[in-house]
Amino acid sequence: MTRILIVDSEFQKYQKFLEPRFPEVDFTYAVDGEEALTHVPETEVIISIAHWFTKEVAQKAKNLKWLQCNITGTDHLIASLADRRDIILTSGRGIHGPQMTEVTLLHMLALYRQVRRLAKNQENHTWDRFLPYVLENRLVAIMGLGAIAEHMARCFRALGMTVYGISRTNRKIEGIDKVFSRDELTEAVKDVDFLIALVPFNPETHNIIDAKVFYAMKPSACLINVARGGVVDEAALIDALKNREISGAGLDVFEESPLPDNSPLWDMENVFITPFTGGRSDKYAERILTVIEPNIRAYLDGTTKYMKNIVPF
Repeated sequence: MTRILIVDSEFQKYQKFLEPRFPEVDFTYAVDGEEALTHVPETEVIISIAHWFTKEVAQKAKNLKWLQCNITGTDHLIASLADRRDIILTSGRGIHGPQMTEVTLLHMLALYRQVRRLAKNQENHTWDRFLPYVLENRLVAIMGLGAIAEHMARCFRALGMTVYGISRTNRKIEGIDKVFSRDELTEAVKDVDFLIALVPFNPETHNIIDAKVFYAMKPSACLINVARGGVVDEAALIDALKNREISGAGLDVFEESPLPDNSPLWDMENVFITPFTGGRSDKYAERILTVIEPNIRAYLDGTTKYMKNIVPF
């Protein structure tokens, strides 16, 4: 009998859906990585976000044949799996469009509508009718053109915005008005009102948004980072915000997480912060199961080449 270990604080949602559909599978559940460790040596399949899956854990997982990572980014697993090329790695790519788009719009509106100022005014019972900005007719550049960007672009265009894309190569993409290559980054951002960081984190994208990029942007422009903290040079961002080289930043991710108490970003009036919640939603389990269910079926049928979102590493 195939043994599948599901590691999630809300594992009951997976249990309720999967057990009736796969009675031939021996499912085991754990709320976190610490609880999962005792089950790892006998497990054939792990379904988890798997931040806990270190190189040491990989060495103990003697029977592991497939790891389903429940998020899009798998960069945290590459080092762990470096000596385990026998394992199939799949991701949660394709399910994050709605929540990532909504958190990005939250940041954009928080900056343009000055939500921090509104919240303070409400707390202090202050009636202050300042002039807000609107998103219509603004120019947005999305850096990183995958499935999430396609969903995001459709929503931006529905709100009357023009959408640029920045990718590894200059290629035409439906829903994107103009595409620039990464080599053209400073040219791409010079007229934008918002630069959205959505690019995966890897050695090529480490600090790709740096002081040169901020210098090229308009003083009225804003950065929104919903990708990974490492794609933005945080020290350069702080300097750019202090010096008003850019107008503001909406940040869901940081170089260090949780964001340290002594970070100046906490107290900047032109910064809006969310605690790495961009990919989360109350519908998460429901959506990731559209990947997990067919992948389990393909695995059990021995047709692993048909599994969704296989990640080469």
